[in-house]
Amino acid sequence: MFKKLRTTCIVSAVALATILPGQASASATSNNGIQIKNNVSITINGETISVNDPILNKSDFLLLPMRALYEAIGASVDWNKETLTASATRNGKNVDLTIDSMTALVDGQEVGMDVAPFMYKDRTYMPLRFVSENFDGTVNWDPVTQSVDITLSDDQQPETPQEDPYILHINNKRIVMKDPIVTKDGRTYLPASYIYDYLDDSSGTWQPDGSFELLIGGMSFIFNDNSNQALVNNEAVTMIEKPFIQKGKMYVPAKFLVDALGGNLRYITEKKEMYIYVYRYMYTSSFLEKSYGTTSSPEAVPSARLEGDRDLFISDNPETLTRKLVPTNNATLAQYDVKPTAATNKHRIFGWHYNTLGADVNIGITVQNKSTTESIKITDSKGINQKTGNSWVGHDIGLTIADAMLNNKLKKSDSSGIVIAPGETKVIETFDLHHDYIIGFLHDLDIQAVNGGKPEYTIRTVLSKDDTDLSTILSDQVAIDEYAKHPRGAWPSATILAELPAYTVDSPEVGYNISNGRTDNLQTAENSLSQINGAVGNPGHFGMNYKVSIPVVNPSGTTKTIKLKLAGRGGLYSGAIKVNGQVYLVPSLRVGAEYVELPDFKMNGSKDTIELELIHAGGVNLPVAIYVETK
Repeated sequence: MFKKLRTTCIVSAVALATILPGQASASATSNNGIQIKNNVSITINGETISVNDPILNKSDFLLLPMRALYEAIGASVDWNKETLTASATRNGKNVDLTIDSMTALVDGQEVGMDVAPFMYKDRTYMPLRFVSENFDGTVNWDPVTQSVDITLSDDQQPETPQEDPYILHINNKRIVMKDPIVTKDGRTYLPASYIYDYLDDSSGTWQPDGSFELLIGGMSFIFNDNSNQALVNNEAVTMIEKPFIQKGKMYVPAKFLVDALGGNLRYITEKKEMYIYVYRYMYTSSFLEKSYGTTSSPEAVPSARLEGDRDLFISDNPETLTRKLVPTNNATLAQYDVKPTAATNKHRIFGWHYNTLGADVNIGITVQNKSTTESIKITDSKGINQKTGNSWVGHDIGLTIADAMLNNKLKKSDSSGIVIAPGETKVIETFDLHHDYIIGFLHDLDIQAVNGGKPEYTIRTVLSKDDTDLSTILSDQVAIDEYAKHPRGAWPSATILAELPAYTVDSPEVGYNISNGRTDNLQTAENSLSQINGAVGNPGHFGMNYKVSIPVVNPSGTTKTIKLKLAGRGGLYSGAIKVNGQVYLVPSLRVGAEYVELPDFKMNGSKDTIELELIHAGGVNLPVAIYVETK
């Protein structure tokens, strides 16, 4: 596996100019013919630079710490710690220098050097004249004043701020690009640096032959300029695309990489936004394979009940935040007045909001302690949030949340352990939300009375358009959107438990709807714990764990194989499912046309139980049906 070191001049040194014999007399001498030369003055384009680390001389060549020099000449640097190579770029020109190598690469061509770069006291030093002259500079040495005067051409085209820059999303990391996404012959390309800068275990290196190697999670891709021939893990591959070099950067084919790594790609041309998902980094679990065909009409789940001591508070209405629904700069989107019944109270906050307010906003979860005497403490706080400007919200947001929940991968929050004094309000979590983006978040929050009492407090989801302190927003929640009945309210439990009728081996296939019929009555608007400014029911069970038990009876007692299928019932379905402890992801399923098969269940003996746990990725109210049959 390969670890990356980010761009921003992390390499430590670069060397200067050829010095005539005797001109670089040392103030001190060290090993290997290296001398310290601190009495030299260096001027670049009329400005004298300050160097904190020693200036060195070797074989009558001055060498400088690279960080200082490259910053002074305005070059950007990538450092490959595996090959000990610094790749510097200035004005579209690329110079690669490798520790202890007498050969450099200048725009991909081999060039000999008079002195090799080397390490000195954990710093990287390289020849300054070579660097300066190969970036089209002129170097003059004055032996009388012991000064170096470097003039660098300033042909660099000034970067004009892009009013509408390209935006790249890699596994939900939003990157404002300094370089364009390029489309050629219907194929999209982007600089390789954006891949290895934002994916862990990745790096990029120019090769001596001018090719470029991109390493991602131990997988090797070698691309050549304007060639459709590539090496993938040292195997020759012919691509439709042709990578190319532009302004010293290797542009690589986005779809080719995503397909090879396993993932998804979408480029929204009119928004200049590209979405790249590499599943091995984005999800813990693997996807079930999709099958094609119809399934029979399922029955309603005969019984279901709420289970557990963690309640559920939903902030999903108004889902679409408009100026009409949120007319003020600061607002409460949803609130839950809690009247604790125990010393420790467990909550789940689930939110889903689409920002069409015309500006970026801050959204937060806050807790207001309404007691006048009792302090409360956040004993545990963890969650996950995902954002997207893509329309694939089930994939971008819902699946990621569902996968993290079933795998117990919620991230610990900094709010764990804070104490909220009587009358005080504190922010539990904040999220920045760009205009025209959607956010989904799920946060589990445990609150305890410091002195063992039972104080009252209010949990809110709040919004600010003007960076107001979120803890000061104590207004009642905004009115619900009557024309979009997304859920809002609070209910006693975040888990539903259902036991299906026993299935007898070798009997015909049977199917049951999950979230249908009587189970919908568990989370209606009428039984919500929060009624301020209206509540809307949660028939789709968003934010909930749905646990299903399937008893299986085998009269013969011989070994049998049980097959289970999942199929969407009320719209495009996706989600996560845990089968006897193992989590799988369900890809988007079209109703009546697609389904997935779960791993076979081997039954030994006359009785057994299949345990399932599901979390829906959002989007539908009758989301999935479970089918059971004997294979």
